[in-house]
Amino acid sequence: MDSFTKNMVVDSSWSFSDLTKKETSYASHGYHKYPAKFIPQLVKRLILEYSREGDLVLDPFGGCGTTLVEAKLNNRNSISIDVNDAAILIASAKAEAIDPAILETNNKLILERIAKSNDHKDYYANANSRLKYWFKRKQFNKLFKIYNEIQRESDKNIKTFYNCCFSDILKNCSKWYSKSIKPQRDSSKKDVEPAHAFIEHLNYMTKQNLEYYNLLDKSINIVESSVKKADARKTMLPKNSVDLIITSPPYAISYEYADIHQLSLLWFGSTKNIAGIRKDYIGTASKRKAIKSARIRSTRGLNTIKSLERLDTGLANQIANYIVDLDLTFREMHRVLKHGKKMCIILGDTRYLGIKIPNTDMAIELINNAGFNINKVIKRKICSKIFTPYRDSTGKFSDGESGKKRRIYQYEYIIIAKKKLLLMDCGVRFFTYIYNKFLISLQEAGNLALWDKYDN
Repeated sequence: MDSFTKNMVVDSSWSFSDLTKKETSYASHGYHKYPAKFIPQLVKRLILEYSREGDLVLDPFGGCGTTLVEAKLNNRNSISIDVNDAAILIASAKAEAIDPAILETNNKLILERIAKSNDHKDYYANANSRLKYWFKRKQFNKLFKIYNEIQRESDKNIKTFYNCCFSDILKNCSKWYSKSIKPQRDSSKKDVEPAHAFIEHLNYMTKQNLEYYNLLDKSINIVESSVKKADARKTMLPKNSVDLIITSPPYAISYEYADIHQLSLLWFGSTKNIAGIRKDYIGTASKRKAIKSARIRSTRGLNTIKSLERLDTGLANQIANYIVDLDLTFREMHRVLKHGKKMCIILGDTRYLGIKIPNTDMAIELINNAGFNINKVIKRKICSKIFTPYRDSTGKFSDGESGKKRRIYQYEYIIIAKKKLLLMDCGVRFFTYIYNKFLISLQEAGNLALWDKYDN
């Protein structure tokens, strides 16, 4: 069976290959490190092409809030949904531009409190065992002193801003290997002074907040953005309420986001056990139970599962669970999207144990089955996406510095799909068209009495 994307040519206009890291991190986009996030220029173009000012844009896999920020900058209402508390924190901080003068005043106050703090309590003694694994006692206690001062902040948006800043420095101040996105401890890593790290990143975020604040259209007061903790398979949003969906679902056999953000999740008390929350994530390796093939509405998905079963049954089951979960999310997207409106899915393929995982082809099948029409599929070269670009000979993620390795995720696809119009909707539109033509004809004939009667 041929791939839907076979022989597709790269559309260089969607690659944004000339952009620098600074250009893709403008405004609040660079507040926090986040793997595999799509660049804002890509989201902005989709927003401008497929929505109008005042429309409601949804990202059901909201991540760090790129869609949220771009929607706000372009005068669209928006909702970002995620199950990850770390993502919710980051997206919430990025979405709210704070008055620069107020922020500067608060910055001076909190830094003064941190400098003058006489808190010498040993917080490490009662810390979560996993946090003890990642932090040295001295580092942990210094961080906790900063954390305590942040929690004293009374302004909700500024407190979120500081918590985001704090979350970002946790990795640098821990034993986490600096060059790895995946959890990997470096026992020889040199200590980073927490207060210095916080001040440095706070200065950067403050500068970016100023840029974000100045870019926002102050004359538009009706634009709203919200970040919700919910499951993409069940968003709890009203039926037919969204004008545009832009999102990038997790790839099959990809990141364990609970693991990647474990420092923040553990520190802020979202969980005491990372393994316990993995099951909430789509595509997680924790879901490796057998699933009936009848529930898998993708022929290409079934073929992939059969190929993997010969090598790794657990992995095959994981792919099966991923397909079922992805199917549920597309059906939920269909439910909340208005008829005739667009959905933009950014997704790419990968390989594992020598077998191609056709995420894009599987998604196209599922999207069609969910009640969408595929308008177009765009192939773009990935140039500025933050991810681990190599797998080693076993199929595991690698830093690409040693051993046999192969680059992955070189291309991704933008699937533009439209929710089909119901026959009833088509009938209503046709009747409205004819009725308006009738009113115009009455006006042109000068029959204002009849026009006034039927227009009301």
